[in-house]
Amino acid sequence: MINQNKIIYFIVNPISGGGKGKLIVELIKSKFSDYYPHIHVTKQKGDAHAFTKLAIENNASCVVSCGGDGTLNEVASALVGSYIPLAIVPIGSGNGLARHLKIPLSYTKALDLILNSKKIIETIDVGKVNENYFFSNAGIGFDAETIRSYSNQKTRKLMGYLKSMVLNIRTFKPVNATIKPPYQQHSGEIMLLNISNSNCMGYNFSICPKASLKDGWLDVNIVKKSNWLAFLWIGIGYLLHLDLGKNRIQLKVKELELNTSSNVMQIDGEYLSLNSSLLKINIIPKALKILVG
Repeated sequence: MINQNKIIYFIVNPISGGGKGKLIVELIKSKFSDYYPHIHVTKQKGDAHAFTKLAIENNASCVVSCGGDGTLNEVASALVGSYIPLAIVPIGSGNGLARHLKIPLSYTKALDLILNSKKIIETIDVGKVNENYFFSNAGIGFDAETIRSYSNQKTRKLMGYLKSMVLNIRTFKPVNATIKPPYQQHSGEIMLLNISNSNCMGYNFSICPKASLKDGWLDVNIVKKSNWLAFLWIGIGYLLHLDLGKNRIQLKVKELELNTSSNVMQIDGEYLSLNSSLLKINIIPKALKILVG
């Protein structure tokens, strides 16, 4: 008779990490032969979410996201409010949430952590924009446009992001944003509006180094319309964890309404086309269980 507590679902993106996803399947079979591993390989967007729903229906003991931040977002979104914990094998490029949780970036070590861990499970907050969940961060403006550009080019990883940033400098135009009451700190053109649940966006880059997955708050960073030199100065401040520049606004919120002229948003490092100018953003405390050790 199968022990239901040992059923683990692995959701694998085969193209993540330059093809590392393909290598991981046989490794899972060998390492988890005693755990009835259900391995599902994604073929298109939405597959990871559907496979996770199947895992929930079959009372899996754990669901493992093996891919990048996009795969992770799909898996975690399906698990919000579930008793089933998420485990992460990061094989993407940014890996923001995995870095925040100090999960090994080596997929072999990450699998060993799951296999040999003391099954320590933490419960974290989840952000929500309209009907979309986010776990690390979301934003409009320059970062969203950079990620849209990144998704359309062949150069990947950090060099791809840097290339996209340079290309965006030529074409980016500030977007209009109005924060509705009770948060009226800004209304006008902005370069960037980022909402952080964790303190890491990927590659250990942080806009909100004090952001926490467990404090019940979202950290909001706004950069008002600036020239490129002033914007670069603020960016250097982010790198050095210093508050540089006069055009930066910081807020801590549990919810806010945002009207924006932007037609694109980034959510956990993936771009999302917006079909509404009104964004309702809030934090859902303690909504996701994660295996951390």
